[in-house]
Amino acid sequence: MTKYNKKKKWWKDKDFLFYCLLIAFPLAQFLIFYVGVNFNSILMAFQRIDIQKDTIEWTVNNIKNAFQMMTGSAELLSVMSVSLIAYVVLTGLSVPLGLFFSYYIYKKLPLSGMFRVILFLPSILSAIVMATIFQFFFERAIPTAMSQFFDIEMMGLLENSETRFACILFYNILIGFGTHVLMYTNSMSGISQEVVEASQLDGASTLQEFMYVTLPMIYPTLAMFLFTGVAGIFTNQLHLYSFYGSSAPGGISTYGYYFYAKTKMATSVAEYPLLSAMGLLMSAVAVPLTLGVKWFLEKIGPSED
Repeated sequence: MTKYNKKKKWWKDKDFLFYCLLIAFPLAQFLIFYVGVNFNSILMAFQRIDIQKDTIEWTVNNIKNAFQMMTGSAELLSVMSVSLIAYVVLTGLSVPLGLFFSYYIYKKLPLSGMFRVILFLPSILSAIVMATIFQFFFERAIPTAMSQFFDIEMMGLLENSETRFACILFYNILIGFGTHVLMYTNSMSGISQEVVEASQLDGASTLQEFMYVTLPMIYPTLAMFLFTGVAGIFTNQLHLYSFYGSSAPGGISTYGYYFYAKTKMATSVAEYPLLSAMGLLMSAVAVPLTLGVKWFLEKIGPSED
């Protein structure tokens, strides 16, 4: 290893140039797809648009009003509750089930190829097609079958307010398997076979191999799913628009769906500043929360040694 030349200009240093090239692409992505795309929305959060006078005033009242609505409005408190419940349930069920099926496919156990196709199929088909199939099955097929075979009259499960939210969560778990299986199996396929064979020679069972070899080796991928999912609390629509358009029943709206529907149904541009302010407040919460979860997962994760 060569000694660092202190007299060398920092902009001519090869390590510095390599570092600049390395971060250029992700930095460009951030500037284009976040700052560039959201630049107008960020400005709108501090504007008051008067349609009649055709004027724009700069103000911070949008932030104050947005904060009051998000903390005091019964509708938005319900939206927050649904968003948190959806995140906990989807994470608590999708992650372990995704790991289980991925490990089953990775070990090439019986019918693993069929499971790979079945689990990934919902990710290939159009979201509208999948929602239509799912809606027909739960609204018509199940009630008809219960009536014919068990003489039980029942409402459609999506129509019934008591089962509607559970059905939506089930659909999202089903539709999300493709991404989980693809990412986890790819990560598992990179595990050194020497390590796996060594554990088998030591008498490790399939479960022990999964717990003490496979999981630690794919932990970075698992952690990525967990901490990126935190941002989904504020963006996940639960595919509600595919089922209900802009008029989903009360009690199942998430932040993602609420803001999408409100923006789509806005009658004038004057309604956008308040929505932009709400989005800015949610970003202010989501960013440190996501980074905090990332730090925590890295802290408790297995050591590379």
